[in-house]
Amino acid sequence: MRKLKITIDKISKKFGDKVVLNNLNLKVFESESLAIIGESGSGKSVLTKCIDGLLSFDTGTISFDEIYNIKNLSFLEMNKYMSKFGILFQNAALFDSLTIKENLMFANKNDNFSEILDEVSLPKSVLQELPSNLSIGVQKRIGLARAILQNPEILILDEPTTGLDPIIGKQINILIKALVKKKKITTITVTHDMESVYEFSDYTAFIKKGKISWYGKSKDINKKGNLSLNNFVKGIY
Repeated sequence: MRKLKITIDKISKKFGDKVVLNNLNLKVFESESLAIIGESGSGKSVLTKCIDGLLSFDTGTISFDEIYNIKNLSFLEMNKYMSKFGILFQNAALFDSLTIKENLMFANKNDNFSEILDEVSLPKSVLQELPSNLSIGVQKRIGLARAILQNPEILILDEPTTGLDPIIGKQINILIKALVKKKKITTITVTHDMESVYEFSDYTAFIKKGKISWYGKSKDINKKGNLSLNNFVKGIY
């Protein structure tokens, strides 16, 4: 039986007069991988930032396990809540002036990173490198390593294959699939890359005009029934 992890109930978010999320409802289940897809500006990244506490939302509730509404958390409670998340940012978000080892130590003060580097298929020699000396693909792997170092309950991936060529993108997708399966981490992925969706997501939510227009098993995306979703998958916006 699927175990509910996060419940998003009628949340809305505006920036000025622009409505980005409009009474949006969504459920996230434990140990499952959920992909969130939609056109640019549809609210995908805003939604994940509301979920992980990086952004406040205007109305509605977000419940997490026994927490009814994260909006009611105190400052200290919110910090504790945010520690439940590991995030791979779109550009990996590494500190250019620090070595890879120093970047990883922001997530975990332990200086033995052999195991995590093995999990992302990188040699220990990379620890002494600066991010600027590494390819985008390697930087993504480092960002992923940092995201899972603290054994988060939720892993959020923001466009994990953006900026990568198809071959490296495929490698990253396969790596994420293996890690998610091994660690049984609840995963939320924001992506335009349908290969990512098909490779490692169990369920997919399609956002249109600030609401979930379609939700279902990723393997069922190509079934007829939602013209907007079908057009998005075909690249017709």
